[in-house]
Amino acid sequence: MTDNNAQAIIDTATRATEPHQLGPDELLHSIVVPAGGQHTIVDLEKYGDNPRRKTGVVHAHDADSFAKYVTKHQLDETEIWADEANTRVVAVINAHAPKAAGWRDHRALLAVRKTDAWKAWAALDGKPLDQVTFAEHIEDRAVDIVRPTGAEMLELAQSFQAKAGVEFESSKRLSSGESQLLFKETVSATAGQRGQLDIPHLIDLALVPFQGAPAYKVTARFRYRINGGRLVLSYHLERPEDVLREAFANVVSDIAERVDPLQVFMGWPE
Repeated sequence: MTDNNAQAIIDTATRATEPHQLGPDELLHSIVVPAGGQHTIVDLEKYGDNPRRKTGVVHAHDADSFAKYVTKHQLDETEIWADEANTRVVAVINAHAPKAAGWRDHRALLAVRKTDAWKAWAALDGKPLDQVTFAEHIEDRAVDIVRPTGAEMLELAQSFQAKAGVEFESSKRLSSGESQLLFKETVSATAGQRGQLDIPHLIDLALVPFQGAPAYKVTARFRYRINGGRLVLSYHLERPEDVLREAFANVVSDIAERVDPLQVFMGWPE
């Protein structure tokens, strides 16, 4: 083989390994890797001035931010889905159009978050508590109590703490709807002293279920039992699931108004 023929083969092989632009996209090239002669697609999108299209998932913290982002980027084919079971809303910005498929990879997600107040009351809902633990809870969350007033409940909490060592004997229901607990307090070197403690039957709370949502009235039934002279206390929230369902529905309704005329579907996209 002459030197000229050898050089011609080298030149041909070299040209075969040069990048070749694929279609009108100047950032997408095909090259031949010399080792094995395999074709490889090289995407230079990250070196361009802008990405080809919008992609990714943004996580909004409240309905207002979610609606503003959707309004900024929405297209005619944008879809919004509300998942009541998991209290979350997602907007698929580049969803399928009526006559064309969409990539569905540009999304906004709102995972509705419960407030600290809601979580604090829900955590002890229905749990039997001793007097001190119950009193501490009332002191910590008195700001959420509407009726009786927070001040009245604080006074009751202080009474529970002061009477932590007494022996409760019996109880009776008053015409006012409250319950009256009768106790015997034994002081060292003195005869036992009897007393009474009135407690409400119902507690009305003003709780904000989700961050950014309004407050809702939640009723808690105050319950107690006397066990060997010891007082065991608890409260039971009335149908908290209904409150959460209504609060989430209002979040979805608020979003629908803000992003009109986009339609909100109930469910979750793939």
